[in-house]
Amino acid sequence: MSSNPAEDKPSRFALLAYPDDDSPPQIVGWGLALPDGSAFAVNLHGRRTLLALCTNADGVARLHNADVAWIDDEPSPPPQPHSPP
Repeated sequence: MSSNPAEDKPSRFALLAYPDDDSPPQIVGWGLALPDGSAFAVNLHGRRTLLALCTNADGVARLHNADVAWIDDEPSPPPQPHSPP
């Protein structure tokens, strides 16, 4: 996380699912990727029927067989903690 609070803002994304036919992808949910890298999503109406909290946006998308479409800039991955030697 940055020392600049303006850089520590969430990034919005949509979850896109692809119908079985040749129809275009459909938005099935909205999500936020948080500064620590975790992400969550809700369905189109904000109901908890499509609610997930994962370690990243790709994890949310995998749970719902969807793809991530970033609305804001895709966040940089958070720094990894150092492990002892």
